[in-house]
Amino acid sequence: MFRRLLHAISIAAIAATVSTTSVVFTVSPAFAQNRPSTASQYRAIAQGSEVTVMVASLNVRAQPSLKAKIIGKLKGGAKVQTLGTSTDGAWWIINHKGVQAYIMARYTQAGGVYRPASSTKTTSTKTTTKSTSAGGFELGGHIRSTDYLGQMRDIGMTWVKTQVVMPGGAPDMSGMINAVHANGMKILIGAVGDRGRASDGEYHKEFARQLAALAAQGADAIEVWNEPNLDREYGYGKVDPANYVNMLYEAYGAIKATNPNTLVIGGANAPTGAFGGGCTANGCDDSYFVARMGQLGADKYMDCMGAHHNGSMVGPDQTQGAPTGDHYSWYFWGTLGVTYNAFGGRVPICWTELGYVTGEGIGALPGGFSWGSSTTLDNQAQWLARAAQLSRDSGKVRLMIIWNIDFRQWDADPQAGYSIFRPNGECRACGTLKAAMGR
Repeated sequence: MFRRLLHAISIAAIAATVSTTSVVFTVSPAFAQNRPSTASQYRAIAQGSEVTVMVASLNVRAQPSLKAKIIGKLKGGAKVQTLGTSTDGAWWIINHKGVQAYIMARYTQAGGVYRPASSTKTTSTKTTTKSTSAGGFELGGHIRSTDYLGQMRDIGMTWVKTQVVMPGGAPDMSGMINAVHANGMKILIGAVGDRGRASDGEYHKEFARQLAALAAQGADAIEVWNEPNLDREYGYGKVDPANYVNMLYEAYGAIKATNPNTLVIGGANAPTGAFGGGCTANGCDDSYFVARMGQLGADKYMDCMGAHHNGSMVGPDQTQGAPTGDHYSWYFWGTLGVTYNAFGGRVPICWTELGYVTGEGIGALPGGFSWGSSTTLDNQAQWLARAAQLSRDSGKVRLMIIWNIDFRQWDADPQAGYSIFRPNGECRACGTLKAAMGR
């Protein structure tokens, strides 16, 4: 499970230019019918026509490179006439105040409607997304054991998450599923298969049958893989959004055929800027990966799109000024906006990991997590509650799973630092979350 070490390293290297590559992969015929066949067709969607800026602020650069000078900014919702693309298709060429300039294509959308984060901060809980038909906003937590189910329910949580790695097939999860259901809660299983075979199209069908077996056991939701934009999760030299969408296509059909009530969640990406805004066969920035998924129509094969936000040292209301810089993935609204807008609002977001790390009461955080050294338990408690409120009121979020409830690992990956039930038994976040959920 990826924590924010890679992202912490990536901020120092984010200016590196990474060329966009494409892994050759044959997708299932039914999936192929629903998407353009070449990258040039995607470029043609907006080339010579009008596109909408889909992020709050988009840099205008003198050259098609993250190293190039910033010569202006475009506000969210701005309409821009494109003149062409860079050779790799990652940048639109535009006329900016009489000068040829470049903007990143993945932050725009032909015919898009920009929804600023500020407009979602209202008292209304009405939505126009799938979240209403899917049951509205709910809260849950990622568990190590079933010891805290009663306390979780008292807080207002209705979901439990667990993650399984199953290279040899679906395990018997009936014991945990039954325990969760007996407590009046639902269970989300984050499922990862054989990482060495993740890019194999024939394996996608096999893995889909394994996921269907979990649905048959009573899983209320299944997240299809974990952080497929990283080679450590998807296989070295095998990372490719189209390949993953084919996996999702196979999984959706098999799960729904077995249990149509099981929610299918698109695998959350690792928030990262390590690939310079682009994609290689060894990994992709999440912004590129989810944008490509949206272009390929992946929302047809999910009930919500997973997202991770577990590497920030600032609260969810803050949108800039973090000590580590202003890359969007350090921020709640940045990650939510990039993920949600990638699908044009056609599918809600499920936070399958959202948490804030603190070493208070345990010890000093390891070097890779030193960015969180100033975060306190009070911060954690307040920020989690606020994230729940903002998620609910945004109308964009179906589910928020807190990372985590009761993990105890404390080493280079300090999972205990994220736990809300601390090793000493304290749960400072319980009160704030209970209030946020109106309990």
